[in-house]
Amino acid sequence: MKNSTERILNYFPMFKKNLTLALENETSVDLSSFSDIERTFFSLALFFERPKTCSFDYLGMLYTHLDNEWLELALELVTDYFQKDTFLIQKPSFSIIKEEDHYLNSSQFADYLCENGLKYDRAKVKNYYDRGKLPRADLTIAGVNYWKKESVVSYCKEELARLNK
Repeated sequence: MKNSTERILNYFPMFKKNLTLALENETSVDLSSFSDIERTFFSLALFFERPKTCSFDYLGMLYTHLDNEWLELALELVTDYFQKDTFLIQKPSFSIIKEEDHYLNSSQFADYLCENGLKYDRAKVKNYYDRGKLPRADLTIAGVNYWKKESVVSYCKEELARLNK
């Protein structure tokens, strides 16, 4: 499942069963009990998973059914989808930063990994980053790399799984 879809499921866990049915059986799902906001995000999740077979007038739905935080979330998900799930935007020139976003620098990245059982220090993080073994920084300001907390958590899980094989 795409990362963008997983993020939608974090907000709307009740989608899991219907989304699985729709994707496995390639049939439509009764969404009459969903609100307009829920239908919009469910349609967006279907699009993320099957972009070539899913017709989704997402601009119309976003404009009609979403505002404020919901619209910001949808736009962030679309950006993440094209940057991280499809890699159609390979060298993004902008980043969406919100007040509640939590970014970690390389020292904090190393601290998080250490707290979760991996032996990393700032120098090892820099070394691994330079070698392409760490995820690309989500944000660079004045030459300093920052990663979203979710990027660090994801890397940590992958690294722990790799070492525990």
